Amino acid sequence: MTTFKPMPKFALGPDIPESGFVVTDLGDGAYGVTQGMVNTMFLETKNGVVLVDAPPALGEGLLPAIESVTSKPLTHLIYSHSHADHIGAAHLLNRDGLQIIAHDLTGQFIEEAHDDRRPLPNVTFSGPHKALDIDGTRFVLDYTGDWHQAGNLFIHVPERKLFAAMDSFTPKNPPFFRLVFSAHVPAYFEAMNQMLEYDFGTIVTGHMALYGTPEDVATNREYINDLRKSATEALQTVDLKEAAAAVGVPENNKQAELKVWMDAVVARAAELMPSWDKRLGGTDIFLADNLNAVAWSLFID
Repeated sequence: MTTFKPMPKFALGPDIPESGFVVTDLGDGAYGVTQGMVNTMFLETKNGVVLVDAPPALGEGLLPAIESVTSKPLTHLIYSHSHADHIGAAHLLNRDGLQIIAHDLTGQFIEEAHDDRRPLPNVTFSGPHKALDIDGTRFVLDYTGDWHQAGNLFIHVPERKLFAAMDSFTPKNPPFFRLVFSAHVPAYFEAMNQMLEYDFGTIVTGHMALYGTPEDVATNREYINDLRKSATEALQTVDLKEAAAAVGVPENNKQAELKVWMDAVVARAAELMPSWDKRLGGTDIFLADNLNAVAWSLFID
C-alpha cells in the first residue's frame, strides 16, 4: 500500500462547510472561492460580476458563492484555458447577455471537443495581449506561450493587484503531476519568470484552497530549479547500458532499455533533491512524476 507523508498545516486550506465552498475576501471587491480541490476568483464591478472559469467541482455552488457577497448579476466569464476541470460548469451560468471571453485557441479546443458543458466564447482575441475595460475595471489578458496548454492566459487586474494563472502551480505545495501537465516544460520554467514581472499582491492558481503571493511564485521557481539541477546531474551520471544490465534487460529490447534507464535517472535525481519538507507540503507525492518530465525535457528539448 502506498503511504504519503502527512501534510503540514501551512499547506492546508480552510475546512469546507456543508455549503461545499468557502469564499475568501481578496480585497477591493475581489473574492476567491474554493471547494478544497479547485479554486477560482470573481470580481465586483460597477454594474456586475466578472468570474474567471467555472470549475465543475464548484458547479451549482458558483452562483450561491457569488450571491453570498453581492446581489449584482454575473455579466462576464473569462476562460483561462479550455480544460474541462476548470470550465466544465460554464453551461450552468450561460444566459442571454453573458460575455464569455477567451483566446481564439481556447475557442478552437472547445469547438473540437463538442462538449455542451463548455459554451463557446463569444468574445475572443488571437494575439498575445488583450486589455479590457469592464465597467471601469481594467483586465489584462496575456498569452505568453504554451506553458500549460495552447491559449492559456495570464489574467491581471492591475489596479487591484490581482493575478490569475490557472494550473501554473499550487501555493505551499509542489506542482501537480508532470509540472501540472505542462505542454512544454521549458515554457513552464519561463512562465515562472514571466509571472514575477507582473505587479500583484495575490495570485489565484486554480487548485487546492490556498491563494498565493509573489513569494510563493518565487518559491515554486526555486523548487523546480532544484528539480532541474538534480535531473541534470542524474542524466550525466546514470549510464543506460549499466542500468539495463542491472535488471537483466535483453540487449535487443531497446524500449525496455530506455524505460529502465529513465527510471534509474529519476531515482538518482530524487536522491539528489534537497529536502523541501519545511517549505512545501506533499513533496513526496509527485516528485518522481515531475522529475520524469524534467529529465525527458532536458534529454530531448
